Amino acid sequence: MSRAIAGVLILLLWLAQMAHLYLGLTVWPGALLAWLAALILWPGLDAAARQQCGWLYGAALVMLVVAWFHGIRPTAAQLFLPNLDMVTLFAGISCLNLATGDLSRREDAPWGGWKGVLSTLAGVNLLGGVINMSVLLVVGDRLAKHGRLERRQVIMLSRIYCAAAFWSPFFVATAVAFSYAPGMVFARTWPFGLLATLAAMLITLFEVWRLGVKDFEGYPLRLSTLLLPGLLALTVLAGHALAPSASIIGLITLLAPPIALLLMPAANRAQALRRQVTHRFAAMGSQIVLFLGAGLLAAGINGLTQIWSPAPLLACFDHFGAFEATLTVAIILVISYLGVHPIITISSLAPLVWHLHPEPSLLGLTWLIGWGLSTGASPLSGANLALLACYRVRARDLFSWNLLYAVLMMPVCAGLFWLYRSYFGG
Repeated sequence: MSRAIAGVLILLLWLAQMAHLYLGLTVWPGALLAWLAALILWPGLDAAARQQCGWLYGAALVMLVVAWFHGIRPTAAQLFLPNLDMVTLFAGISCLNLATGDLSRREDAPWGGWKGVLSTLAGVNLLGGVINMSVLLVVGDRLAKHGRLERRQVIMLSRIYCAAAFWSPFFVATAVAFSYAPGMVFARTWPFGLLATLAAMLITLFEVWRLGVKDFEGYPLRLSTLLLPGLLALTVLAGHALAPSASIIGLITLLAPPIALLLMPAANRAQALRRQVTHRFAAMGSQIVLFLGAGLLAAGINGLTQIWSPAPLLACFDHFGAFEATLTVAIILVISYLGVHPIITISSLAPLVWHLHPEPSLLGLTWLIGWGLSTGASPLSGANLALLACYRVRARDLFSWNLLYAVLMMPVCAGLFWLYRSYFGG
């Protein structure tokens, strides 16, 4: 019952935020609904999520108390509004599940050989860039035999789905980048994100080729499966052209639910809508609690930086260039292996990095690449935990399979940052 109530609150949150963005109403009803949903969903989180969120909120509280005793008084907006747009984005894109029924049809035989390899790479990345984590289940269920995926399929799903964070405006990583790299220009980061995705694909292709391609069974990518991402992308671009002042994130949040309703199967429509509100919205519990807590943590760190300057920690750096960006990605990656979500790491690092006055789009590209690489490589990321739970993959296997990928991607990241600096300066 409590999960159903939380689902209704999340639906109301989406409506309240749309009223705020497009009708100019106050943002506070949406904030209240989000925090109420988080309180209701907290007890139902799994043990690992509760532990991580507990440490997150505990650290934020300690920092805020220390800042308070030193005369720093964060405003209510600084405490409770950060990342609210990301929570609403999650709610909007989760509705895309309504339109994915046709994507997992099993009547077509899997595509074999290189055709299957290439269609799986393209399908996982393109679909994942729009419908996000649901693509793992759509493609995974389509390919699994007796509930299992083999190594080549697993590394494609884990790496190439997460690589969509490098370029996709529909990925929540982009909302994070906009939040923690104020002034970021998406048109600048997008080409470099595509290059990073291409590098991830080439590294994975080489590994799949080395393991053998002839007997590979892949996801059959048809034109019908591209209708959803294509329509969403076109409507968002059209909306941005008609209203240039509207944010890409806000447009995606607004347009994803009606497009999902338009494309969802006609059969059992009422039941699917009810399940979306009472089950799928409630399944966002860990993301809601985590993202709201990350906003509190950022407020706490900001408070501490007003008391103690981070200058001694950054004494060896006087600017934010390609080397500093690569080092930041390496820190996000290493910490991800400890099970720390990149939103926590990014929200912790951002106030420190800001003191170097980085060029906004370079910093945003850093967050995007750090997010996509760390979630794809670490067996403890949300996406990879889903693969572990659903397809009986062992964490130690996933760790060893993706370790070389992470190592090889680091010089790629360094090269992309150097290329960005050479082209745009800053």
